[in-house]
Amino acid sequence: MSMAVENELPGLTAPSPRLPGAAHSPDLLEAELFGLEETLNILRDEFTSVAPGERAHVARQMRDLRVRIAQIRMRLLHGA
Repeated sequence: MSMAVENELPGLTAPSPRLPGAAHSPDLLEAELFGLEETLNILRDEFTSVAPGERAHVARQMRDLRVRIAQIRMRLLHGA
């Protein structure tokens, strides 16, 4: 198993804590977006080296990352 998957935190794709109604600055959203995209790229690169029994878990993480990335892009497009 690769380091990228071994070190993965269970809540990796959980949204970052936010206060209700609090808007994040575009800079913070862009930084979060960059980090999520980098994580997704690492998971894509490592997917084939993951044990077959772990691939479903990694695929779910990748899907969750894509959803979060899309949410952030929408917030950036609509002015956060």
